[in-house]
Amino acid sequence: MNSPDSDKWFEAMEEELTTLEHDLAAWDLVPREPWMHVLPSTWAFHIKRFPNGLVKKFKARFCVRGDCQKEGIDFWETWPPVVQWSTVRLMMTLAAKLDLCSAQADITAAFVHADLEPGEQIFVRQPAGFQRDGDHVLSLKRTVYGLRQAPRSFFRYLSRSLTLHGLVQSDLDPCLFIGKHIIVVVYIDDLLFYSKSMDTIDSLISALHDEGIWIRKEGSAEGFLGVDVTRDTSSRRITLTQTGLTQRIVEALGLCSHSFTALSTPPESAPLPKDSEGDLASGAFNYAAVVGMLLYLSGHSRPDIAFAVHQCARYTFRPTRKHELALIRIGRYLKGTMDKGLILSPSDEARIDCFPDADFAGLYGHEDSQDPHCARSRTGFVILAFGCPVLWKSRLQTEIALSTMIKIHEDNVGALTLAGLEPRRMTPRSKHYAIKYHWFCEHVAARRVQLVKVETHNQLGDLFTKGLPFPAFSHLRSMLMGW
Repeated sequence: MNSPDSDKWFEAMEEELTTLEHDLAAWDLVPREPWMHVLPSTWAFHIKRFPNGLVKKFKARFCVRGDCQKEGIDFWETWPPVVQWSTVRLMMTLAAKLDLCSAQADITAAFVHADLEPGEQIFVRQPAGFQRDGDHVLSLKRTVYGLRQAPRSFFRYLSRSLTLHGLVQSDLDPCLFIGKHIIVVVYIDDLLFYSKSMDTIDSLISALHDEGIWIRKEGSAEGFLGVDVTRDTSSRRITLTQTGLTQRIVEALGLCSHSFTALSTPPESAPLPKDSEGDLASGAFNYAAVVGMLLYLSGHSRPDIAFAVHQCARYTFRPTRKHELALIRIGRYLKGTMDKGLILSPSDEARIDCFPDADFAGLYGHEDSQDPHCARSRTGFVILAFGCPVLWKSRLQTEIALSTMIKIHEDNVGALTLAGLEPRRMTPRSKHYAIKYHWFCEHVAARRVQLVKVETHNQLGDLFTKGLPFPAFSHLRSMLMGW
């Protein structure tokens, strides 16, 4: 190990093995037999950082090579649910609205809490650098990291524990658990707690710890999954920022120099085409890595760049110089809004608003007309709860069925007319959307959905479907994000 931090990494490895072998009794050391299917093992190293980018911890993880597992021998089912960020933002909005107490907790060596399922027998090579007792292997008793079934097994283990304490798993998001006086959001081994009383939160955390779950309270929900959460209880407002990630994006693009001035909008007004005949990307930066960071940023705290980022993400497999320049433009916009984020300031009225928009065949005329991709329309929408954005998309429009009243703000008169038309009339040319149309009209007739005419300059959906001039972009951004 030639890293300048090798001492820190070696300490992290020793800590990991002590936890697994002595504290959790994750395996037995047994002689290797010819009939055993022995999986290789490896080490995974990771530097955990605070949202501002500073080093939090050197983490070494002993892992099984799950890619060598055989279905039906080493595992059966593997899929675990992951909380939707719309759920997280909704809970933060409710916390600000109802003045709820919040806390964040982390579970140490989470996956290893769960036992192997009955009938599973898994053998693994000893960890590199720590072999002993000759030709012996590890006979697993718990779901060590790297096993394909480990995330699923741990989630089932944690779900059973929360259910035993009176919480009910949500039908809409399996990672949301609702109790009489407390709500828990689960993201793998990170948990968010919300309640009117901090004593209620502390009581549940203590009860889980007494059961043998290595859960550790990390204070209020001020930083969750790389997102800084700043709460102002006096104004009942929560601000989500990712300054550290934004800074790393700017650095990855090489934009730290003062010669690169900030821009006022993330995309150009014209759509970004495939540019099949253009020069290939220069390779001055890792295009795919930057796109990945931007997708995480736009999906959590920066919906203002969602449209621009998705345009660039389409060409990750073969970027050209034009696509590189589009990414650089986003970076220059972020450079000027480094400390900005999403402000959740709930209104007094309890309602859900949806702002959908579509850019009909937006790439037509910008790409080869023989390419079917140029005829595709871009769809985008944003859904607000209590006036706060909780879900947005710049790609596909998702059907959402809710029992509460929804207001849909639409600036297309034809869409408003068709939705309210009685009796409903369809033509052969409209049968491709007839089923969805009738489904939607039934919700309008039942007054579960209300259609509202909105002026084009107030159509928030435009942010997710097209490049806008600065005055229009700035106006919609202030409506959506609060700045």
